[in-house]
Amino acid sequence: MDPSTAEVDALRALPGVDLVSPAELDARLSGSPEPVDLVVVGSLAGNPVGFVQRVHRLAPGASIAVLREEDPAPVRRQVSYAPGVPLEVLVASSREADLVVRLQQLREDAVGRRRHAALLAAVTRRAAATVGAAAPGPAAVGSLLEHAPIAVVVVAPTGELLGWNRRAELLLDLAQAPTGHPVDEVLPGALAYVAQLAGAETVTGSATPDPAQMRVGDRVDVELTAVRSQADDGRPVLLLLAADVTAHREAERERDRLADQVQLLARVSETLAGSLDVAESVARLAEELVPALADWTSIQLREERDQLAGVTVRHRDPALARVARAAEELIGRRAAGSEASRRAAEGDPVLFPVVDQALLDDQVVDDEMRDLVSELGVASALAVPVPGRTGLLGSLLLARGPGRARFGRTDLELAVEIGRRAGIALDNARLYAGQRHLATELQRSLLTEPPDLPSAEIAVRYVAAAQEAQVGGDWYDAFSLRGGDMVLVIGDVVGHDTRAAAAMGQLRSLVRGIAFTTGSTPDAVLTAVDEAVAGLDLASMATALVAQLDLGRQGADGAGVRWSNAGHPPPVLLGPDGRAHLLEPASGRADLLLGVDATARRSLQTARIPPGGVLLLYTDGLVEGRRHTLDDGLARLLGTVERHARESLGDLCDAVLSELVPTGGQDDVALIAVRLRTAPEAERRPLAS
Repeated sequence: MDPSTAEVDALRALPGVDLVSPAELDARLSGSPEPVDLVVVGSLAGNPVGFVQRVHRLAPGASIAVLREEDPAPVRRQVSYAPGVPLEVLVASSREADLVVRLQQLREDAVGRRRHAALLAAVTRRAAATVGAAAPGPAAVGSLLEHAPIAVVVVAPTGELLGWNRRAELLLDLAQAPTGHPVDEVLPGALAYVAQLAGAETVTGSATPDPAQMRVGDRVDVELTAVRSQADDGRPVLLLLAADVTAHREAERERDRLADQVQLLARVSETLAGSLDVAESVARLAEELVPALADWTSIQLREERDQLAGVTVRHRDPALARVARAAEELIGRRAAGSEASRRAAEGDPVLFPVVDQALLDDQVVDDEMRDLVSELGVASALAVPVPGRTGLLGSLLLARGPGRARFGRTDLELAVEIGRRAGIALDNARLYAGQRHLATELQRSLLTEPPDLPSAEIAVRYVAAAQEAQVGGDWYDAFSLRGGDMVLVIGDVVGHDTRAAAAMGQLRSLVRGIAFTTGSTPDAVLTAVDEAVAGLDLASMATALVAQLDLGRQGADGAGVRWSNAGHPPPVLLGPDGRAHLLEPASGRADLLLGVDATARRSLQTARIPPGGVLLLYTDGLVEGRRHTLDDGLARLLGTVERHARESLGDLCDAVLSELVPTGGQDDVALIAVRLRTAPEAERRPLAS
C-alpha cells in the first residue's frame, strides 16, 4: 500500500504480493476470499498510524509492517502510543538489508497464529461432541482435553467447579481447589460470565458469549472463552478455555502507563509555561498532579535563607479542602511538615510504597500535623526535590490514600522529572518577579508624588505591563505654578524598554521645567518641548497632554482648564451629577505627537470643571487592547467612571484599573485624576503642615 518504486522491487521477493492503493484497502481486506497474512504500509502513505489502525480493525489476524525511507523512529513512537494498534507492528527503514527476511518472518508468524487458532477450534468442537467416554468421576476431563494445548476448566451451568486439565492446574494453581464450589473461588469473575449462558434451554450448539478478560490474583491475566458440552453421564457442562495473556496485558499496561506519564509531563510543562507568577504556577501544578498522579500533594517552596516562602496543599476531595488549608497554615506557621519533605528539600528523593502508623509517627513528629495528614489519608507516599539553577527551591510531596495503587520506582522517577521541570519554571517565575519588581520600582522612582492643595484632591496610579519585566515610557506629573495654578501632564514615549524610560525622564523634565519657568499656556509649552527635542537631538517621540487648571482664579462655578493634546487619548470630565464625557478637540482630532515636527502648530482647548467635578487623564494602555477597538475601550472607561462616580477619588482610580485592566495589561498604564473640592470641603480641610 503506497510503496515507493524501490520498495516495490524489494517486495517482489515475497510470494503472493498484491499492490493495493489506500482507496482499495477496505474493500480488499473485508472482501478477500483468503486470509491476509501480511500488510505492508509503504513510505508514501501520508498517515501510517491511521492505516495501521484500519488494517488491524479489518484484518486482526494479519501482521503489519510500516516502511519509512527516512528515520523510522518518529513513526515508531507514534505507533507505540496509538490506540487500536497491535504490539508487534514492525516499523523499519526500507533501506535495511534484511528487510525481506523480517517481512517473511512476520508473514510466518501470522500463519502460525491462524493454525493455532484452528487447532483450538478443533479441540473445542471435539470436546463438545464427545459423549459417553469412560471417566473416573466428575472431575475427569478425558484424554482429549487433558492433552489440549490450552487450559480447560469444567463447570456446571450453575457455576460449580467440576474439573480441569493439567494446563489449567498449572496456570491457575488449582492443585488444592475444591470441586463443587463456585468457580469464582479459583477464577474471580467467571461466575458472572457463566451466568450469561444460564437462560439457554439447551446446552450443545447454543451461542456462547464473547471472550472475557480476567485477572487471577496479582500474577496471571487470562482470556476466557466458554464452550457448551456434556459430561459422560449426559449432564450439561461448560468448558471454560483460559488463554494466558499475562505478557500481552502487561505490555499493554506498560504502554498505557508510559503514555499516561508522557502526557502528564506534557501537561505539566504546558501548565507551568502558561504563567510567570510563582503562586499561580504552583497552584496550576497542584491541579495537574491531583488526582492524575496522587490523591493529594504538598508543595513547599523555600527562600535563599532556607526559610519557607510558600506552602500549597491540594486534595482531590473538595470535602477535604478545609483540612488542606489547615495543613497549609500549620506548615507555614510552625514549619511542621514531614521528614520526607525536609529530606527532599535537601535534594534526596524519598519513596515510601507503604505508609503505616509507625512510619507516619516517625515521619510527622508534630501531633497536630499528624492528625491532619491522617485525615487527608496516606497509604503510600513519595517526595522529590524542586531544583533551581543555582540551588534547591523546595520539595514536592505526593500521597495516595487507601484503595489506590502504591507508588513504585517508576512513579518516583516520574515525580523527579516533574520536580525538575517545575524547578525550571518556578526559577523563571521568580527571576521574572524580581526583575519586574525592580523595573516597577525604577519606574515609580522617576514619578513624583502630586502636590497637596486645599482646593483640589489629586490621585495618581501607575501599573506596569503584565507581560514585560521592563521599565517603560508612561508618565504622569502634577505641579503648581507661581500664581497658584496647577499643571497636569500625562505622556507615553513610543517604545517599551530602557531607552523609552530614559526618553521619558528627559521629556518629563523638559515639560516640567519649561512650564514652570515660562508659565506659558499648554500649547506654547508643547511647542517649546518640540523645539527642545529637535535642538537637543533627543530622537524621541511621545504622545502627551498638558493641562493647566486655573485654581488661583477658582470661583463658585468651579475652575477653568486649558489643555493641549499631542496625539494622546482625550481627557475624561466627570460632572458632580455623575455623568462623564470625553473632552474632544474642537477640530475633532488631536495634534501631532511630540518629536515629529518641531514647526507643528499646537492647538489650545478650554473647558470648565464644576465644584465636585473630576478631570481624569490616562495613557492608552487603559483603553487599547487586542480584543476590542479604541472606541469600545473609551466607552468602557466612561461607563466605569460613571458607575463609581460617588466613590472617593482613590477608590474611583482603583475601580477603573480593576475593571479595565483586571489582571495587568499588555502595556503600562499611568493615570492622574483631579477632583475640585466644594467650598465646604475646602473649609473643613486642615492646612498642610
